[in-house]
Amino acid sequence: MQDSIRPVAQLYGVNTALFGRALDGLDREALLRRPDQGTNPLLWIAGHLTSVRYSVYALLGPPLENPWGRTFFRGSTVDVKTLPEIDGIRAAWDALGPQLWQRFDEATPEQLAAPSPKTFPIDDHSIRGAITFLSWHEGYHMGQMSLLRRWLGHPGLVG
Repeated sequence: MQDSIRPVAQLYGVNTALFGRALDGLDREALLRRPDQGTNPLLWIAGHLTSVRYSVYALLGPPLENPWGRTFFRGSTVDVKTLPEIDGIRAAWDALGPQLWQRFDEATPEQLAAPSPKTFPIDDHSIRGAITFLSWHEGYHMGQMSLLRRWLGHPGLVG
């Protein structure tokens, strides 16, 4: 693995473990609860993070098909009661993790330095920059998941 991506790849590994903890012990009703209409439920956030991982995977090679299309992307309008079951989202997350790690492990300096097809609000507009920003994005949503767990009366993700 290239040194320039190793710390970020490790953060994806941390988030992989936190993701499972965020969902443990929650039934569908809990996964769909939200403090108000403007807040995404845990189930949507889990689907969103998994969908974004498909995008990260595709930054470093041929994409895998995201089974939910654009359902979990920002700006999507969907009735939360029609969201897919968490078991399918967890299975996709679990299957994608090792494949993503392999892509990180095999990434070349040229791939990482190539321009990202999408820019993010950081100065580094390379694939490496996109992967780094999306790692922060995962951490942001992990915090939301932890807060929602606490709001539901369950322990947070760390500590």
